[in-house]
Amino acid sequence: MINERLKKLRKERNLLQKDLAKYLNISTSAYGYYEQGKRDPDTETIKKLADYFDISADYLLGRTDNKNNYTKSDNSIDSTKYNAYLEMNDKIHKNLIDKGVVIEDEKDSKYVFDKVIKYGIDTAIEIIKLEKKLEGH
Repeated sequence: MINERLKKLRKERNLLQKDLAKYLNISTSAYGYYEQGKRDPDTETIKKLADYFDISADYLLGRTDNKNNYTKSDNSIDSTKYNAYLEMNDKIHKNLIDKGVVIEDEKDSKYVFDKVIKYGIDTAIEIIKLEKKLEGH
C-alpha cells in the first residue's frame, strides 16, 4: 500500500524519484525500492515523507484514505519551499560546473558552498542598496 501511495503522490507533484531521494538523503535506487515495494521506509522516513507531502502518516500506511487527517508540526519543511531550494541548488551546482569550479559528479564541498552563499548574499545586499539609492529611498 505505501509503495502505491508514494508513487501516486510523487506523480501528482511531477517529481522524480531522485528529488525525493535527495530530500530523504538516500540513493535514488533506495527510494525506488520503496515505490517497488521491495523495501519499507523506517518510521523516521515515513514522518519525513508525511511532512513533505503534508499528509498523515496513516494515509501513507493505508490506515485511512483521508490525506488531510494531519496537522503539520512546527519543524516540518514546506514542500514548495523545499522544491524551490532544490531548484536553486541545482542552478548553483550547474553554474559551478560550467565555471570549472567542480566536476560533474562531484558533490559541492562545504567550502565552495559557503563561499557561494557568503559572496552571493553580500553581492545581493549591495545591489539592493544601490537600487534603493537610485529609487530615492
